[in-house]
Amino acid sequence: MRAMVSVAVSASVALVACGPEKPKEYTGAEPSQASATAAAKFAPLVRLHEKESLMPMDASRFIERSVLRFDHDGMCRDEAPVADPVDPRRLSPRAAEPYRHADVERGKPSSTPVSCPGHAEKERATTEVGAGFYLDPPNEVREGEGPGAPVYWEHHKHKTDPARTAYVYWFFYPYNKLVAGNRHEGDWERVAVQLRDGKPQAVTFAKHGGDPCRTKWSELNPRDGHPTVYSALGSHGSYSTEGFHRVSHTFDRTSDEGAEWRTWDNVRPVDREPWWGYAGWWGAQQHVNGFNGPMGPYPNRQLPGIFTDEPCGDADKPPADPPAEQPAPNAPKTKEGAIQRYEEFLHAVGREDIDTVCEVAGPAAKQAEDQGFGPCESTFVITFRMIPPEKKKALQTATVDPGGVTETAPDKFEIPAEAVRASVTFSESEIGSSTMGYMKDKWYVVD
Repeated sequence: MRAMVSVAVSASVALVACGPEKPKEYTGAEPSQASATAAAKFAPLVRLHEKESLMPMDASRFIERSVLRFDHDGMCRDEAPVADPVDPRRLSPRAAEPYRHADVERGKPSSTPVSCPGHAEKERATTEVGAGFYLDPPNEVREGEGPGAPVYWEHHKHKTDPARTAYVYWFFYPYNKLVAGNRHEGDWERVAVQLRDGKPQAVTFAKHGGDPCRTKWSELNPRDGHPTVYSALGSHGSYSTEGFHRVSHTFDRTSDEGAEWRTWDNVRPVDREPWWGYAGWWGAQQHVNGFNGPMGPYPNRQLPGIFTDEPCGDADKPPADPPAEQPAPNAPKTKEGAIQRYEEFLHAVGREDIDTVCEVAGPAAKQAEDQGFGPCESTFVITFRMIPPEKKKALQTATVDPGGVTETAPDKFEIPAEAVRASVTFSESEIGSSTMGYMKDKWYVVD
């Protein structure tokens, strides 16, 4: 366990995108050129997944339920929030008294997770991009409000072809949960309807894990002039087809059997929202890629690939995932029970089953988080990325040799890496030694 967390933390500062990036054209909103009638006319029909439990939400109500905090680049934490409750109007530059906060004073030592020692005199505003402000919502808002939530639009013009314009539609969800991929508070997704001489030509999709792509208008099953867009389960990524869509090491899943979100029934110009101008993050910052609340629409934000000609293509083939492991009953308070529970943990690591991993390793993960390593849901995703595919596959069926397990105290057993039996060999530096402790009628990884 200790080795896995250490690998994750080291890797989190070293992960970089591989391969050359294609040049992208960036465009910004041109509200003066927009038509509210046209924005409603071309607004999409969004098909939610039938198993979706994280619904869209009014962004203003998300703000009102949240606490406004300030992040000091992971250096330290302010114990008191900047604002609680939050007035959406004070996030905007139009406010008479917008929210402000000072950063940590340079030269004074600080470290996570202690409180910040002091602040500079200069204050920063919520309208500054990346200044450090973030909205911290309660867990209760994660379920959202349903397909009656508003959709926010803005208008873009092509940089060189005056005949080409686009309406960008922003969808807001209070929580993103892509299994074994990323999880974060706040989730802004978007699509864009490309027009030529005012007539729809295609829809641009801001793909997860890839460059924007487009699908021709005629291929999107327009209903009364509204294109059909599929929202992925949990992650809410937007796609032109139902099925499976690869995202890095996992898949987005879309379906045509879920609820319909008729976005044109509640479509709003984003620059008229009371919070327009807020350039901070919508959700807590974990400082691990994929687990930070995102930024949403704000003035002068430049979006890539709105007018792309790159085709989206078809859905991917369904993944050949190993069968899900059934939850084990409470393991007996014996050495065999501790081994059974640790094997469940190893199998979950091999499957990238973050829920089971963090449940079994809860006490040890909490201890690591208190030491500044970040939450289990983010550190172990880094671990997943660092384990080669053949070793992850081996972990799915790994067992533990009872002869290598040592009782170190009543209700505690030490399981070293050398006791793990699998189709490949695991070293101490790869999975380390784990201590199993018996708590609340179950065995857990406690160190």
